[in-house]
Amino acid sequence: MGIEIKKAQKWVYTNMVWLLILLSALLFVASKINVFVVEANQLLEKVSFTILSSGVFAAVLKSIQFTGIFKNVIEEIILGTDFIENRSESNQQELWKATSKAIYKKKFPELSSLIEDRILSSYLPTKQDYYYRDYIATINISEITPNFDICYEQTIKYDVVLDDTLDEAEMVTSLIVDEIEEEKGFVDEVLLYEINGVEIDTKNSDIIKIEKVGNKVTTKVKLVSKNGNKVFKTHRKVKRRYSLKNENYKLVRMSTFTKGVEVLICYPENVSVSFFNIGNVKFFEPEHVDIKNQISRSHKNDVLLPYQGFGMSFEVINPN
Repeated sequence: MGIEIKKAQKWVYTNMVWLLILLSALLFVASKINVFVVEANQLLEKVSFTILSSGVFAAVLKSIQFTGIFKNVIEEIILGTDFIENRSESNQQELWKATSKAIYKKKFPELSSLIEDRILSSYLPTKQDYYYRDYIATINISEITPNFDICYEQTIKYDVVLDDTLDEAEMVTSLIVDEIEEEKGFVDEVLLYEINGVEIDTKNSDIIKIEKVGNKVTTKVKLVSKNGNKVFKTHRKVKRRYSLKNENYKLVRMSTFTKGVEVLICYPENVSVSFFNIGNVKFFEPEHVDIKNQISRSHKNDVLLPYQGFGMSFEVINPN
């Protein structure tokens, strides 16, 4: 019975326009054949015109709905960047959260707010003033001593791309060191630091400041756009020596969004190196696999998010 009622309702809704026009015509005819008193005939005539106008309006509305004009206009407004950009930052974030809820709807309600906050704070560029591009890292391991000290030179070349709305920013990188290492020949020496081809003295410069608090060494680089240039070509080379006794691996995590990464690791005969991904959705791909004592990896046509990256684990091969 319920199904039949729904079918009847659907038929009435589908043919509403013609039903209204037919009803208005019947009322108009009834008003002209003088079946009722004059006042009633006049009322029927007015009602017939009202229903007729309603039918015409419904027909136009249905036509517009059929052609998709309303749908297209509303989608253009809601999904257009102008609508989003004209909202305040808090409204933009609420809009993003509402959209996220619509995507996964009833899934994981207990985790939804935590997921939204984590993605918003860590994996959307809301607080980043720059990103890295064409990141090329070369790590040349010269030795791992019998005491399990690793010695290597690391060269990194990359573009720092500034936010289009900013003319300057501060690039921050951090390094965690063990205080005890300094007493055992710990080395962290900057061999070269260039920005846009200009070499910078890291020990005496207004552009670069190196701060040490506890076991954390923070490097702050001031980037100032000149002549509208928002890209800073960075070339950095460091020499490092430290102990692997506490942990026999090296991690490289990106501090900001990074598009296009290439990694080259060279090591001596008595050292074995394993490469691994850190939290990446798309893994690094092997390159030049036929070259001895070398690991080559690339991460192209994709982006690494903050805290993602790569790592290396080390093992000394006993020649005996």
